[in-house]
Order: sequence, then structure tokens, then C-alpha cells
Amino acid sequence: MELVYQENARTQALLRLVKGFLFIPVCITLLGAMLSFAAFLVDEYGLLTSFFDALGYKSISTEGARSVLSTIAGAMMSVISLVYSLTLIVFTLAAGNISPRLLETFASDRITQITIGLLGATFIYALLVLFGVDESEDLRFSVILCIGLAATSFFWLVYFVNDVAGRIRVDAEIGRIQASLRSSIDTLLANEPREKWDDRENIPDKPVHQVLSRRSGYVTFIDSIALIGFARECDGFVKVLVSPGTFVIEGMPIAELRTEADKPQLGRVQRTFHIGKARAPEGDIQFSVHLMVEIAVRALSPGVNDSYTAISAIDHLSASCARILQRGAPTSLIEDDEGTPRLWLTILEVHDLLETAIGPLRQCARTNVLVLDRLVSALEKMSLVCRKRHLPLVRRQLFKIAQDAQQTLESRPDRKQIADRLRSARNALLERS
Repeated sequence: MELVYQENARTQALLRLVKGFLFIPVCITLLGAMLSFAAFLVDEYGLLTSFFDALGYKSISTEGARSVLSTIAGAMMSVISLVYSLTLIVFTLAAGNISPRLLETFASDRITQITIGLLGATFIYALLVLFGVDESEDLRFSVILCIGLAATSFFWLVYFVNDVAGRIRVDAEIGRIQASLRSSIDTLLANEPREKWDDRENIPDKPVHQVLSRRSGYVTFIDSIALIGFARECDGFVKVLVSPGTFVIEGMPIAELRTEADKPQLGRVQRTFHIGKARAPEGDIQFSVHLMVEIAVRALSPGVNDSYTAISAIDHLSASCARILQRGAPTSLIEDDEGTPRLWLTILEVHDLLETAIGPLRQCARTNVLVLDRLVSALEKMSLVCRKRHLPLVRRQLFKIAQDAQQTLESRPDRKQIADRLRSARNALLERS
């Protein structure tokens, strides 16, 4: 069965390729170079001569063409330097004020990539056309196209500056992270069957062969389609012991192959695990969760002490967690086209995700009544929309908050405020039970 949330290896390699400020800008710049040769052909064969004559655009002198092209080429190079400088400044501000993990998403920003590529394409185009200026040729189309590229670059630069101004606003960035997390959750939960209580009973009882990690690092991608195909070939079953985002050490078990075959090719299973130096947001829901939690925890640190940023992160994070509590986790048991169990792949554990999201916030907000009150309120809202089987998970988090508040809050009015909020949340739980 082909999983929506597990792309094949080629797609993942392509996603890694288009990250950063190299591949897409270079491709757009090369398009500008090819456009210059196409413009030369249009002028050489006079394909638009009658059109220009009808508009009253008779001709342009060689000196005038060189002046326009050299001015645009010089301006584009200056603007490219400005864009790179502005991008690095935004990186520094975001890493220092919001979270260093944001650099992973900033480097994949399409607007910045297109801006650099468009400016580079305009520069290369103007440079090549300037090199090809000839006294005997009519370069009206080439010059007009260069002016059009320069005008397009200007308006796109304005859009880029507007986007950059929004990227350093913490509330806007939190909302952007929540939208990305929500999209990942919806993709994961949309077309996959729900987890069943007897899924583990369907794991076949066959001889177990442990698959060890080839190196240390973070699991960035697991090729489930290749694992299912290999399990079908050897009439076996693969149980994956790690999930995307897990840090593995060389030689530690990462999977179990259950098969009757004497000498299975364990190397094929190892190659389906892509291990990198850093975590990747693709396929790793907890990456965005950790990013949101990090923003809130950083805001609650004594050096920053920004409670309202933490509250904003809690609000958006609760909406994403509620989405999972409403739907439930997808099944980890995956069957082939014939309905035979072939793979156990745990992508999402509801209780682990909730503890990952709420636990650090509860620990850092023990003495902050404002944030603690909003955290309890968020759990209350989550209890109103979650499935009944997940109510104990919410109740457990409320119990931990109550224990912490009793031990850390010294002010009687503060304890009363949190107690009233906890009472309201527990009443909501009782109504749903």
C-alpha cells in the first residue's frame, strides 16, 4: 500500500536538492542566459520589426543600447549584494530573537530563492546582450526585454522586502510554522486508516534478524515503499524501531526483519534509512512541534521574559495538537496490495506528541501565572474537541500542572486563579466522559 506521507527516495532527493540558495537561483539565472540567445535570434531575423515600426519604436543607437544594458547590469549586481546582505541580517535576527532552528525553513523560502535567481538572470542577460552588441544589428527587442526584466526585478524586490519584514515578526512566523505543521498533519491523517487496538497482534511470529545502523546521525527519511517490496520478496515482515527525527548511533538496532529465509539481504533494509547530520522537516512532524516549543521556551527564559510570545505559541500549538486528538494516530501496520502485513512503521504516537508539546511548556511556566493560565485553557479547549479515548492524556497533563502549581506558586491569589482554571477544565472533561 502506497503511503501518502512517505515519498519515494527520488522525491526526497529532489527536495534536498532545491533547498538553499544554490539550485533554484542557478536554474533561473541559466534561463536568463538562454533568453539572451533567444532574443538575439528574434532581432537577427527581424521577427518583430513590423510590430515595433507600428508602435513608433523606430530604432536604438548602439551607444544607447550599450548605455542601457551596462546600467542595468551594474544595478543588478549591486542589488544582488544588497539582497544577500539583507538575507543574512534576517537570519541573524531570527536566530537570535526567535529560534536558530528557523534557519532550516528560511533557507527553503521560495521568495528569497526566486529573488536571487531573477536578479541573477537579469544581470547575466544584460551582460550577454552587452557582449553581443554589434553596429550592424538591430537590438530593439533585446533592449526592451532587458528593460522588462529590470522592471520585473524591481517589483519582485519590493515584494521580497515586504516578505522579509514579515519573517522577522514573531507572531507572523509562529502562524507560518503552525500552518506548515497543520498541513503536515492533514497530509498524514487524510488518507490513512486509523490505528486499531489489535494491530500488534497481526505482527507475524517469525525468526528475527536485527538490522543495525550504518552510521550515526538523524533519521531524515524511511523509504517505506522499498521496505514493503523487500518484505514481499522474502515473504517476511519489517518492524521499524525508529521514526523520522530519531538520532541513531552506529551499530544500534533500527529495524527487525522477520522472515524464514536463512540469509536475508539486510543491507537492502539499511539502505532504505536515510541518515543525515541534521533533522529535516519533511516527514518529521515533531520537528515543527519542537520548533514551536523552542520559541515558547525561549520567550519564557529570564533573559527574554516575553510571556505573550509564549502565549501565542501555545495557542497555535494547541490547535495543531487538537487536530491529532480529533482524528487519532494512523495505523502503524502496513499491508501490501494483497492484504498481507509487511511493515510496522510508527510515524506518530499521540501520547508522545502531546508530552513533547506540553511537557517543556509546563516545566518552564511553573512560576508564570499568565502563561500557566493560558496553558490550562488550551488543554480545556483541546478536551472539547478530542476523541474520548484521548481524554485521559489531557487529564494527565492537567494533573501534572496542578501538582507543579501547588508546589511552586506561593501567592494565594495566584493559586486560586490556577485552581479555578483547572476546575473549569476538569468540568469540561467530566462532561465529555
